[in-house]
Amino acid sequence: MNKKDYTNFLKKNVFKIDEYNQFNLMFDDFKNFNKLNYKHCAILERNYMYNNKSIFAPLLDKKNKLTSIDFRIDQSHKRIGIQNNFIKNINYKFIESEFYIQDLENKYLSNIKKLDNDLLLIPNSLHHISNLNLLMKKISILMPKLKYIYIFDSYLRESHQAPNDYCRYTTFALETLMKLYNYKSIKINETGNIFDAIMYLFSQSKNLLKNKELKKIKLIYENELMNELKKERNKKKWARLGRKYAKMNTAYSIIFKKNA
Repeated sequence: MNKKDYTNFLKKNVFKIDEYNQFNLMFDDFKNFNKLNYKHCAILERNYMYNNKSIFAPLLDKKNKLTSIDFRIDQSHKRIGIQNNFIKNINYKFIESEFYIQDLENKYLSNIKKLDNDLLLIPNSLHHISNLNLLMKKISILMPKLKYIYIFDSYLRESHQAPNDYCRYTTFALETLMKLYNYKSIKINETGNIFDAIMYLFSQSKNLLKNKELKKIKLIYENELMNELKKERNKKKWARLGRKYAKMNTAYSIIFKKNA
């Protein structure tokens, strides 16, 4: 399976971008990381869910050094392989992580001594990090040459993988926190609007809509509303809500660069 086929597989079968439109932004970002001119990229991802396989590594350029770090929640030993069924039949030789950082909520444990990576990716894991400030203290020690940090996360998500679902950061909150570690945002992208948000909420209600008492809502959405919302879900002009200081996006990505 080549990179293009794998990317399309991941989009369709794992992240289900037709239903969860916000993840398109993350995949678009992976096409552009080479513009950062990095030498060694580390990915902080939840490999334990895929039997320690890195699902993001195949999306990157193989000419650069790459390290996958398993970000483990406190209960990760009970959840090993819980999503491996998505990729178990793929004809692809995944890289596996020899390193981990484990989140114990009041401290972080790791088997990393020192890494020389200049780029760190945190795709779709931020909301499972219990204390980003504490983690950054750890990262500053483990990755002394780190220059760039990329984060993709969602403004709008259901509570999931309980109890290890902690915080929905805004880009403003991240910029404030990262200043403490001498990082400044150099690029922020946001995706989705209020209509994309409505579609996401309906996607989360699909099991509830099987109830007979909600049949009318289900029919209105599937027969009328859904197709109309699809036409509007990606239009940037609808992100603003008609109020000067208010807007609604569904997800964002942000790149930080360490100040010289």
